[in-house]
Amino acid sequence: MKEFATIESSDTLLLYSKATPRKLLVNGADVPFRIMRQEGNIKLQLSRPRLDPFNSIEIILENSKRVFAYPVGILEEKDFVYHKDLGYKVNESETRFRVWAPGPGEIFVEVFSLDDLEHPLYSLTTFPQPSGLRMASVKENLTGYAYRFRIERYGETLYSADPYAPFTTVNGKYSYIYDLENVKPQGWDKDKGPALRNPVDAILYEVHVKDFSSSWTAGSRFYGKYGAFYEQRYNPPLKIETCLNHLTELGVTHVHLLPVHDFDSIDEEDPTQYNWGYDPSLFFVPEGSYATNPRDPKTRVLEFRKLVQRLHQKKLGVVLDVVFNHTYNSDTPFQKLVPYYYYRLTPSGDFSNGSGCGNELATERPMVRKYVISALKHWIQNYHIDGFRFDLMALLGKETMSFIERELKKLKKDILLYGEPWAASQSTMKDIPFSKGEQKGTNIAVFNDNLRDALKGFTDDESKGFVSGEFSKTQEVMKGIVAEIAYSKSLSGFTSEPFEIVNYVSAHDNLTLIDKIHKCCPEEKFESRVRMAALAISIIFTSQGIPFLHAGSEMLRTKLMEENSYNSGTLINELNYNQKHIYADFYNYIRGLIMLRKTEKLFRLKSSKEIKEKLKFLPIDLPGLIVFMLNDGEKEIFVAHNATKESQKVLFDSRASWKVVAMDCKINLDGITTISRTIPVEPISSTIAVKRTGGK
Repeated sequence: MKEFATIESSDTLLLYSKATPRKLLVNGADVPFRIMRQEGNIKLQLSRPRLDPFNSIEIILENSKRVFAYPVGILEEKDFVYHKDLGYKVNESETRFRVWAPGPGEIFVEVFSLDDLEHPLYSLTTFPQPSGLRMASVKENLTGYAYRFRIERYGETLYSADPYAPFTTVNGKYSYIYDLENVKPQGWDKDKGPALRNPVDAILYEVHVKDFSSSWTAGSRFYGKYGAFYEQRYNPPLKIETCLNHLTELGVTHVHLLPVHDFDSIDEEDPTQYNWGYDPSLFFVPEGSYATNPRDPKTRVLEFRKLVQRLHQKKLGVVLDVVFNHTYNSDTPFQKLVPYYYYRLTPSGDFSNGSGCGNELATERPMVRKYVISALKHWIQNYHIDGFRFDLMALLGKETMSFIERELKKLKKDILLYGEPWAASQSTMKDIPFSKGEQKGTNIAVFNDNLRDALKGFTDDESKGFVSGEFSKTQEVMKGIVAEIAYSKSLSGFTSEPFEIVNYVSAHDNLTLIDKIHKCCPEEKFESRVRMAALAISIIFTSQGIPFLHAGSEMLRTKLMEENSYNSGTLINELNYNQKHIYADFYNYIRGLIMLRKTEKLFRLKSSKEIKEKLKFLPIDLPGLIVFMLNDGEKEIFVAHNATKESQKVLFDSRASWKVVAMDCKINLDGITTISRTIPVEPISSTIAVKRTGGK
């Protein structure tokens, strides 16, 4: 482990070393101190002088090793928080640079021509301000030039891109100076996403940019690129709709894109490389590997804006999967500019690893939180984004997530916010983790892994769930159907309102739905496994809350039993659109469920009060059968989910006529048949019937 120290306050240092400190030098002067040993570190208490973030501090250890100190805890004091914009600003005759980088040493802005990124044209000295801001300027319009920061500190030279810059060169090595106003598709200023009256009206479709069009079955000219979302004509081998036409035909309302902010695990110029993108580097910049020309800093911006614009023209909202819980590694602009401030540490000085990826961003710290908020606002203001899904959201903390909600609602009242209410491992975070239950009273939704696991069993093993014959999970499924609200004494979950929950049965992580069913039910016929998948998705789309569909689930997507395909390449991850043709009945059933949910407002109740009043379970004493009624005084909807292998019948006293719209894994909103008194429910399937109150 690297030995270092942090400035925690004006009179306190923390030394991360097992060796005893012998001498302390502050700006070259020998300073007395007291030692207090703690768990994993050594606390140094000073009586004089008062420390500030710009002090050069050197600690001489008993073994004669020299250790340097960096400002961390002291920067949480309000005097060192900078509230205005950071990055570059250009006018006709001047270019200014602002970077928040309190600490010892000097920082220079090196300016380059794009044609020569080895020899700087300028090296501008930044001048530190009391708040920690450093500024530099030149009397010239530097539009079209690249730049980076050169940091000289404690005898070490580091180079960094600008974390606030909206443009970058290939692979994020240099930032690029340009005006976002000059990189707009025609009609961009009038672009606007579809209005969302309530989050429960959304139907989310999660897809990776490369998966969307990398298969030959897609018939796209823009193999794995942003352009596949907005090209005018596709040429698939079969006469089926693919790519954007597939999305509009399917009927979802929002496209949830796996991370598209610049990530660091692949070479942007190598089209054979693949990654999901949960390894972020620059949070203000679109990923270059999805652009047709990653070497041109403007191309990725223009093409991603065109993607958003085209989806909006098709009445589809755009949700970005954002990763603010960690960075790809610690060799980042954050660590170079303000060492150890942006990351949580353990008592021994290691990076806290609640993300499971080697580090965590310390979002409870003022300037880290500012960065997150600034980045999110940037995507709303400059890319017209309609919502965000937060990776490992528990690690962002309750206070930060509440602040995010308040700030983003000021910009976009109907912004859609949801995320994972868990961490990957233990964390040293000081804030309350934003885990299940903490979303109560907010407009932030959390993924319902309780329902996911109850429906199909644990994600990657041979365990079974309700749809595959494990009927002990029935009550957990019923909790999901009522959106995990406090519905009754026996059905009480972790939400207060339905818009706080995202119901799903599969996502990019883990085995796909059909692969999981293959694994846990190898003894079943293929037809039965397909019916299990149909039943699982049927339960999702007839449950209260926000439904979520993993791309390809509607056509039995397989990843050949690969449970963690984050870097497995396109042959494993691509969407094979030919499966729409092969499994046309299944696809049309899922499409019909989506149409049914959009048509019937009773599947989209807006409050827990409404759910308690309008949704009633029938007292069916048969394991594997769940039956409930929805009634708003104008219409009644009967829903029965039968996970058993036998046909079942539900009897009614009323002789009223019911229009059956879904039965035996088939669906027709105009009605499959009309039934009274007895409604059949076929094996491993759902039956849904509708009638006007009074039998009309």
